[in-house]
Amino acid sequence: MRRWAILVAVLSILCLVLALPVLAGESKKDDATPDTTPAGQQAFVAQKCQMCHTVYSAGIGEPPAEDAKNEAAADGSPDLSLAGTGRTAEWLSLFLQKEETLNEKKHLMVFKGTDEELVALANWILTLKAPEVEAAPAKTAKVEKAAEPEAPAEPEAPAESEAPAADAEKDE
Repeated sequence: MRRWAILVAVLSILCLVLALPVLAGESKKDDATPDTTPAGQQAFVAQKCQMCHTVYSAGIGEPPAEDAKNEAAADGSPDLSLAGTGRTAEWLSLFLQKEETLNEKKHLMVFKGTDEELVALANWILTLKAPEVEAAPAKTAKVEKAAEPEAPAEPEAPAESEAPAADAEKDE
């Protein structure tokens, strides 16, 4: 009987010795990794906004398949990936509190978080905008280069036909 007690004690100590470093390593890993998620996105998730909305650009929700895009837009729960375009934090805050309308409709739910969460959420939504198009000047330059050979050909033809008409007017 004493042998069993010693065996159980040894096995218990062995398990404890093996388990402690693993458990300690996980807690250190969690403490060492800072949460880089923006406060507004944290408020979005904490208030369960993802139950009705997606933000594909932030990895919240899955984009619909190509054939289902029209259905997703029609169900009343839009993707907010571009929601910050053309808006202000003040307007977004008022809209989320049902004090402002969008397309003559108020937001379906009143924001129930803290004032700090509301400010953070509104500021985060403002960052969700369409990317600026920087390639436009390069396209214009290519079009101008392509048009250069054709441009001199057109003015030359009218200039020749106008010259005799001007000479004819002088003769009269």
